[in-house]
Amino acid sequence: MDEVVVSAKTLGLPPWQGEDRRLFGDEVDPAALGLMPPSAPRKDQSLWLRAQQAELAARVEVRTFTLESTRGGTYRLGLRVVQPLAEASMQEQEFEVIVDPGDPAYGLVKTQDALIQKRVFVGFFKRFAAPDDEVAIHFYMAVDSPEIAAVVQEAVALKEVNK
Repeated sequence: MDEVVVSAKTLGLPPWQGEDRRLFGDEVDPAALGLMPPSAPRKDQSLWLRAQQAELAARVEVRTFTLESTRGGTYRLGLRVVQPLAEASMQEQEFEVIVDPGDPAYGLVKTQDALIQKRVFVGFFKRFAAPDDEVAIHFYMAVDSPEIAAVVQEAVALKEVNK
């Protein structure tokens, strides 16, 4: 059976620009790899905004880690949802994110591959329209901690109350 490919336009996805590009900038927080101390989640306004704007905020595990030398050194991270932290409009339980050489996460992914593989993060994901009308998932991956999970749940609940 052929897989049905849905275009970004059909889904009504926005382009990846402006504030979305900052919040879902294809980044891995260095603190999530133990490379620096974590910031205070309750005071992190970007964390609150990501939680409220993400299509999926969840604890995710990096299941596969692939370097594609044919694409100029692009990395593909295969992720599996371990625990959703809020109701999600993105229903995929397993999916890939792409880290290209120009992405903020590239340096960490390239040099810290052993720390990333099989690690669990709190991830924020949102789909956007790529220039070729394909669906592109952009992300931010943070420390997997009870404090961050609590802030995510509070931020989403606050968003629901303010609707």
